[in-house]
Amino acid sequence: MNIWILTIGSSDVQLQPKNNWTNLFRTGRNQLNPDKGFSPSKDSVEDRFQVPARVMGVVYSQPQAAQNFDDLVFPLIDNFISISEIKDQPINKIILVLGDQSIFKPAERSSQNHAYWQDTCTLQPLLEKYLNQKLKNSSPDLQFQSLFLKPTSTAEGLDDWNSVLKLVQNEFSRLEFPGDSTIYVSHQAGTPAISSAIQFTSLSRFGKRVEFLVSNERDTNLTKILPSSSYLKGIRKKEVEALLRTYNYAGIEALLKDELECNGEVKALLNAAKKWNVAKFSDFLNCLEHHPKFASEVADRKSEKNWWWIGYEEAYLAVIRENQDNIVEAFFHSFRAFEYIFSEWGCQKLNDHIEKGEGDSISFFKKTILEDPRFLELTGDRKKAVSGIQSKFKKIEEKRAHGEKIKSEDKAEFGFFNLCSLFKAFNYADYKGNCSCLNVFFGEDNVRDRRNAIVHQVKGLSVVDLCTYWGISCSEDLEDIAKCEKSIMEWKAKLKDLLNCVVKEDFHEGFATLEEASLMSKVHQALESAIAHL
Repeated sequence: MNIWILTIGSSDVQLQPKNNWTNLFRTGRNQLNPDKGFSPSKDSVEDRFQVPARVMGVVYSQPQAAQNFDDLVFPLIDNFISISEIKDQPINKIILVLGDQSIFKPAERSSQNHAYWQDTCTLQPLLEKYLNQKLKNSSPDLQFQSLFLKPTSTAEGLDDWNSVLKLVQNEFSRLEFPGDSTIYVSHQAGTPAISSAIQFTSLSRFGKRVEFLVSNERDTNLTKILPSSSYLKGIRKKEVEALLRTYNYAGIEALLKDELECNGEVKALLNAAKKWNVAKFSDFLNCLEHHPKFASEVADRKSEKNWWWIGYEEAYLAVIRENQDNIVEAFFHSFRAFEYIFSEWGCQKLNDHIEKGEGDSISFFKKTILEDPRFLELTGDRKKAVSGIQSKFKKIEEKRAHGEKIKSEDKAEFGFFNLCSLFKAFNYADYKGNCSCLNVFFGEDNVRDRRNAIVHQVKGLSVVDLCTYWGISCSEDLEDIAKCEKSIMEWKAKLKDLLNCVVKEDFHEGFATLEEASLMSKVHQALESAIAHL
């Protein structure tokens, strides 16, 4: 199916000659409000005459003007029809895009130069008649549909870019064509706002099916068809760049669907990025396992000695969510980073004392934890930090002595709170000296006590909330961008320092920044480079 979306400007229907104008105007002028006594003006180059489009349509649509139809010339349409794709193959349907600014009252139309008189809506019957004549051989079953652009406010006429775009989008939303249709679009006529809106909307609505008809009224040799691909590539490149800045990898994949079929590099990187973006970090590594640029780093992270790597990725995901202004998820992922890092620390350092649950079941500490040399040497505040674990086992012994059943809630859970306490007790010197940032997990109003209330409440969080919960002072004035940015920088540094403190026994250097720690930050840079060269 071949569709032609045709825009018409006020000067695209002209007179040659003008001899019949005076008599025809005399009979039709009563339909003009107000009647300004319009007279044809001579074209500066061609031997043709112009009249405002609305007036031309009113005068030459009269029954008595039918015998004078040949007075009219349609230079733009003639140029388009000279193209073989339009002249020699069947056009099934022509969509006429016409302006109608009837919203303006008669008093506002007093000038002959007012935009109201440039409206093309009254040209509809003339255009249909002429196109039928010119295409009757190639398109005997030609159908027409008219889209009328009618502003709803005099302040937003057909020169207003924003309102015209909405008008065009609303009208185009009603157009449905078979998927194999070729859609020819001539968008140059009309106001600049109409031309731009038609171009943009046709591309976004019909994509690769669009073929642009472009012409030059003075030089018919410049009339030609431009494929949509060059336009689409430019638009999509800008869209992809915007999505990259917001880490919307699924959106990028949807836009680059066709290009990905012949570019395995971008496809592989996007697959990995999508997994990372939903916190499937093991799948993220697996997607990069055979990538020549990242294979060695993947193998390094998969080694048992680097048990800590997911914690840094989770923290970096929190940073990205803050960049996206998604503060709830920023808090969620930042806390998950430390739930993970303490859990993995426990698995590495206390593995012999863990009773593993089946599947997703909760794991517990064995009583052997009380006999661990590090536990036996605890005194004072260090022992107080894990006294809950000792009391749990004491209760179990008492129940056993009385023949009572031991329930799971009586056991010392291998959970975040207990692990935090064990880490504090077993690494007391570092905790008191070099890792004072860990105070955020202990004492009054600590982040672990607030975690459930924050995650379970159904309301948003502000940057101030995020920083405050993590022990960072932040200006209550969210409009003070400089102060907020400074607090966020401190928050990012604190997340990094907290992770470095937990893993320092096995990873002495630590990382200078979360960007340095994250493999995803490098994948993102590789994506930017690969997409730029598509």
